[in-house]
Amino acid sequence: FMQLKDKLNPKHTAVLVIDIQKDFAAPDGLLGRRGRDLSMVEPMIDRLEEFIQDAIVAGVPIFYGQQIYDRSKLTELQKEQYDLDDRYITCDINGDGYHFYRINPPAEDVFIKYNYNIFSNPELEKRLSAQGIKTLIITGMDSYWCVETAIRNAFDLGYKVVVPKDLLACGGRHEDLHNRTLELVQKTFGVVTTAAEIIKIWQE
Repeated sequence: FMQLKDKLNPKHTAVLVIDIQKDFAAPDGLLGRRGRDLSMVEPMIDRLEEFIQDAIVAGVPIFYGQQIYDRSKLTELQKEQYDLDDRYITCDINGDGYHFYRINPPAEDVFIKYNYNIFSNPELEKRLSAQGIKTLIITGMDSYWCVETAIRNAFDLGYKVVVPKDLLACGGRHEDLHNRTLELVQKTFGVVTTAAEIIKIWQE
């Protein structure tokens, strides 16, 4: 049985930060303007900003997912999802909702995706492989959408998954779905912990 401290060895660990973007997280983003409860979001980003600095000190690389709606990049089936199922268009390339919110990651560490799955961008796995990454600490939002999609796909690709529960957020009215994602991780996909526990392991 592999101990958490061994899984989190900085030599083979990376952090994924999923979709900290205006339309999802900002009061004046698309969902905020539609009345989304953002009470979980600001405190999570406060903690995440500190955690990113601790990861940098530990020598752990950080990669960022960025959701974008660009109709020219969609398949015909994906276009039908939007057109026939009346899906919200968030993070439209023709607006500013796709911009990062409160964080400013290096462009070379950003992996654009045109669906919920960050691994749909093949460059991410190439980068992880090149750097010998075996463990992914998965953070960001929304916990039960794009974060859970990242968790499931990372697990299927063989990565060890670690989820700090205080570095995830979603719309506050859906905390039940947020907790369900954490339960699924604990039962099947990986380890649920806290940012403080991870930092303590790195410092030791």
